[in-house]
Amino acid sequence: MTAKERNSALIEAIIADGTLTDTALVETFRAVPRHLFIPESGVSTTRGDTLNAETDPDRWLAAVYADNAIVTRVDDSGTRSRSKAVKEGGTSSSSAPTVLARVLEMADLSEGLEVLEVGTGTGWNTALLSHRLGGHAVTSVEIDERLLETARKALRGAGLSPTTHLADGLHGYPAGAPYDRIISVCGIERVPRAWAEQIRPGGLVVCPWGLLENAGVLMRLEFDEEGAASGRFRSGVGFVPLRTPDSIRPPIRDTGRQPDEYRLTQADPVAPLMAFPSAFALSVLVPDWRMRRRWIGTGSGMWLCDREGASWVRIYPYGTSWMVEQGGPRSIWDEVEEALELWSDLGEPEPERFGLTVTPSGGQRVWLDSPEGRSWPVDSPA
Repeated sequence: MTAKERNSALIEAIIADGTLTDTALVETFRAVPRHLFIPESGVSTTRGDTLNAETDPDRWLAAVYADNAIVTRVDDSGTRSRSKAVKEGGTSSSSAPTVLARVLEMADLSEGLEVLEVGTGTGWNTALLSHRLGGHAVTSVEIDERLLETARKALRGAGLSPTTHLADGLHGYPAGAPYDRIISVCGIERVPRAWAEQIRPGGLVVCPWGLLENAGVLMRLEFDEEGAASGRFRSGVGFVPLRTPDSIRPPIRDTGRQPDEYRLTQADPVAPLMAFPSAFALSVLVPDWRMRRRWIGTGSGMWLCDREGASWVRIYPYGTSWMVEQGGPRSIWDEVEEALELWSDLGEPEPERFGLTVTPSGGQRVWLDSPEGRSWPVDSPA
């Protein structure tokens, strides 16, 4: 199949599943093919399979037009300084086509709107926005200089001319404000104050939101004249976190420290951490924690830790049971168990029953069922 045929087949599939409904966006996706914005080498699938258009063009093209993200930069920040890591490293990807379609549909795009895109990335979403609204209406910022130069070249090749800047998206882009839409396919944990200040009354912020990378949701917030906003979360989505000079955290790894407490359990403690509905609920109900799979001789387990790794949990198979070990000033696993019990008492609500409210002073809370319902504060990003 040619690139045109693959692009057409992909779009038809996105239309058929009900993701893409706006006729103007359908035309935009047809006019701006994805392969123009995927580097021909140095990229990979999310499973780590290397792609190269020169040595295996069919495989490269098939991956480009599959409904999956393509990794364009792998995080190697552990080998370099913090400031250099932000400018030259960090994980970046071209989002799955359905994710972009969902984000753009949620944004309610129409002629005359002015948009700030946070995270130019490969430039494909920038190109879609520019085709839909005109390049003059699109401002895009990117913190990675090499990514930005590559995206600019691709945009020029496609005959599109949005305004692009090398800048930290956490601060928006005040020189171009106010905006009718702020759109990002990078995930955030907390709506930046600058975004709230740069959006027009009635404007929308649309982006992934999540406190755990594997338990994110799409968020659409509408801001009023007072600078307050509220919106219900949409279905789940994987995402790359918004990269800023302060976003590089200590790695989540088993440091081999001795635990303060051992606990043997017959119930699988990993399952609720891996299931999306419960993991999302835990991300809201238990503050400041992260997790990663770990592999040991007895099988696959988990490693949990707080912001700096001072408090931690180690989980691994132990015969026909599971061993849970924890250490540090916080008993994180106790908090997880209490949160799971609360989630069960609440009827095990799906992520779509939750939403976010932002106050004019910048306070943020996740609520259940309605802004007036039960809610939990969103702490400053870890």
